[in-house]
Amino acid sequence: MARTVEGMTSGDFKCRCCGACCRIKDGIVRVSEAEIARIAAFLGKSEEDFIANETEVAPDRKSLVLKSHPDGTCVYLTADNLCRINSVKPDKCRTFPFEWTNPGSAEVCPELSRHRLCFPKL
Repeated sequence: MARTVEGMTSGDFKCRCCGACCRIKDGIVRVSEAEIARIAAFLGKSEEDFIANETEVAPDRKSLVLKSHPDGTCVYLTADNLCRINSVKPDKCRTFPFEWTNPGSAEVCPELSRHRLCFPKL
């Protein structure tokens, strides 16, 4: 199994589908041109319409990010804690926590919190 940044293997982490990682206040999800095209097609929108209505300029002004609700919740998170665009979700979402985490991710994600004793870098 591949090692994660923190030293966990993909077999160590079992997502609980709680949606906590999709509710991070001030969290951003950058989207590439390929991701924009993929998500727009999935939603049945033109890329131009998707960009105009579903994205905004990142705080650092270097890319586009998916819009969030005012409380930080991803607009694609359903009431059942499922991702409405799961099959085409951006790489940032797809690779958490195996390729990246934020400082404090273990405070947000109960599964990462559970592993904190074994993997102190969390």
